Amino acid sequence: MIELTFADGEEMGAYDGERTITFKSAFIDKYKNNAQDIARAKAWKTTGSGAVFREAYSDPSALTFESSVTGVYPAGEGDEVVYSFRINQTSGIYKRHISDEKTPETHVINSVDLSFGGGSFNAAKGELAVSVGRGYYNSDIALFDVATGDCKTITEGDTADEDPFISDEDPDIIYYASRAVGRDSHGDFAEFAPSAIYRLNLATMQLDEVASSNKYGYFKPVVHNGELYAIRMPAGKKRGNPLLEIVLIPYRILQGIAGFINMFVNVFAGKSLTSSGSNPAKGRDYDSRKIAIAGNLVDVEKEARKNSSKKDSDYGFVPKSYELVKVESGEVLASGVADFDIATDGTIYYTNGRRIFALKDGVKRKVCNTSLCLRVSCRHSHNKSADLFNF
Repeated sequence: MIELTFADGEEMGAYDGERTITFKSAFIDKYKNNAQDIARAKAWKTTGSGAVFREAYSDPSALTFESSVTGVYPAGEGDEVVYSFRINQTSGIYKRHISDEKTPETHVINSVDLSFGGGSFNAAKGELAVSVGRGYYNSDIALFDVATGDCKTITEGDTADEDPFISDEDPDIIYYASRAVGRDSHGDFAEFAPSAIYRLNLATMQLDEVASSNKYGYFKPVVHNGELYAIRMPAGKKRGNPLLEIVLIPYRILQGIAGFINMFVNVFAGKSLTSSGSNPAKGRDYDSRKIAIAGNLVDVEKEARKNSSKKDSDYGFVPKSYELVKVESGEVLASGVADFDIATDGTIYYTNGRRIFALKDGVKRKVCNTSLCLRVSCRHSHNKSADLFNF
């Protein structure tokens, strides 16, 4: 039986206590293949000297995709999983069997208006609590009946509500992290308030704040044996140097001009302006883009270099200030944590982006290596359905 699932970039993985297997989303693969077929069919319009003259040139081989699996959860008693994803402007939730490539994935929902993030899954009743993004700054918590596709939004407001956790003791209890949106006098976004943890009782609709601080932000609540665990990080964010940004403007303009000239010469001469040589991007272990981890943008390469100085061969790219803690006591269990979950036997699984670890009774062991792992999920189940679906 699947004990743990994880999202590694746009790939997924599962661990049964002994071995780890990886697999992909059929929807993401199909989306890419269809987009590439369309680009090739229209290539005659956007390639060649005529296209350059009309300023319509584009390289069909340079088609890019912004894609990731945002959550994957053990489902049922077999090898079925439920997963959420984003690719370009599309987001969705699907079910699939890990070992059966011939059985089509089961569609739950697709949307170009909403973005589905991480959450938790009640495997016994097939209910998924998930973060649903709307716009750039706001997100709500929604509860899905995966079998029927029924959906109920259970939070709303000018907030970013994330990381819902369905209580193993009572599925009517949902814990989640929430950041209030701060706006200026014109109503434009200014910044987020520190993230706090809330508990919502779906039976009574009572909402309680259970963890908050001006000093720290709390993300990813998980409750095990009545104790609240979360990822804690310093509140606030580092701002860029505005003077440096102004100084760099002429340099960036020159970069853009040089890039356009290089493309023009490449089209007509078949050669680049730059001399051949080794590609400095090759061999890198990390994506150089900044990625969102627990509500903040993290420079993957910068943090990896910083962590590697600690002489830890299992270092990751998550800042050490991202700590897995027992909220009430403040005890730090691990640092540099992107995500975690707790199995029914008390084993804590967590990831630092490059590795997944298991922690139990103070003993840590490595489960597997990853490339860009930001989500891990254990099996959770409770025979009682949430009252929202009991009509």
